[in-house]
Amino acid sequence: MSLRVERTENDPETGYLYYVFFNPLWELEADEVKQRVPLEVAVSLTETGELADVSFTLPKPCRNEQALSFIHRDETVGQVDDRVFVAVPGQNGDAVIKALGALDLDIAGRIVGMEIKCGIPGTPATDNARAN
Repeated sequence: MSLRVERTENDPETGYLYYVFFNPLWELEADEVKQRVPLEVAVSLTETGELADVSFTLPKPCRNEQALSFIHRDETVGQVDDRVFVAVPGQNGDAVIKALGALDLDIAGRIVGMEIKCGIPGTPATDNARAN
């Protein structure tokens, strides 16, 4: 199965929003998501802002075979203990940053996707803090 990643256009205030699809059908209807579990992720981005790698620690409710059933089917995803590593084929990261994310689970409790919010360093709020 090939991993699919979608990215929004850059918003000067919030940065980029990425969505990683783990379900094999590559489509996700809003009513399919029954639970959203927030988490912190480490992401590696290319110089053009494409997602290259993602790493995160599984939240306790997602540490079971049912939750990981889609993830374990993908050869670009690895797992060591409770840590998951996702490599996007064809991408090489230039920078690693921490970001906020959320795992989307379907009614069966399977992880079907992950949303990642990547703010842009040097936003006006950060610049003002440095100036003071």
